[in-house]
Amino acid sequence: MLISPMLAAPPPPAAAASPRCRGFLPAAAVTGSRRHRGGCRLLRRSAPPRVGAVTSTVRKRREEGRLDRDELRRLCQEPNPEAAVNLLDEMLVRGGAGALADLAPEEQAAVIQACGEARSLASLRRAHRLLSKSLPGIATPILHMIATLYCKLGARGDARRALEGASRPQGKDHEQEQEHGDEAKRREAYEKVRELHEEIRAAGYVPDTRYVLHDIDEDAKARALMYHSERLAIAFGLVSTPPGTPLRVIKNLRICGDCHNAVKLIAKVTGREIVVRDNKRFHHFKDGACSCGDYW
Repeated sequence: MLISPMLAAPPPPAAAASPRCRGFLPAAAVTGSRRHRGGCRLLRRSAPPRVGAVTSTVRKRREEGRLDRDELRRLCQEPNPEAAVNLLDEMLVRGGAGALADLAPEEQAAVIQACGEARSLASLRRAHRLLSKSLPGIATPILHMIATLYCKLGARGDARRALEGASRPQGKDHEQEQEHGDEAKRREAYEKVRELHEEIRAAGYVPDTRYVLHDIDEDAKARALMYHSERLAIAFGLVSTPPGTPLRVIKNLRICGDCHNAVKLIAKVTGREIVVRDNKRFHHFKDGACSCGDYW
């Protein structure tokens, strides 16, 4: 009886016995033919991403940032403020809100200085806006430089807003707290004015209502004199400074005769030295006398 060699051959091993279906991939299976790759599809999908690709992306971004800063320094040295500010804008678009955080303070100052040297108010405003948008907070020396250049270019309003932004706390809660503190200090100053008025009355002060030109009764004239600006300023200084601190007040108008007499007595009852500079001269009030000898 003849037996075919095909029928006499032993059966092939089961697929489950293959080492490819265990929990790891042999090196030969990874580099093998298409037949080996088909059985390990699940393991290949669950493999972690390659670290080399991430490192390459980070390295590329750092290189782009270095090239951008080199180009920014070159544009500031020319100076070409418009191109420098355009580059800042491109960096902000590519990198998002914090793209300019890597700029050193001297690089920020170079951009601002280039705008000032070119006397370009538009470029200065754009640079200020971009830095404010990208940085968590502009350094105080940079803000002072921006405000100074605003003043030189005739934009005093922008300078004031830049400095106000530097000194104002962030957030609505902080702003409300500051407003509440200012209002409390204002009320305290007005209360101090009324208190001083009673003290100097006891020391012999008599209101000179000739300096009130409104057609009102005598009591209203006395109250109007009590709230003159120099007295409010002195009261604010008294409640805001330690005892014995000299006070200095600058007034753009001439001090009236009644306030001159009142401030002499205020200096006496409070024991303070008070210096008032009006549009004519300095008045040094101390111990109930004035340096002008009442020539005022």
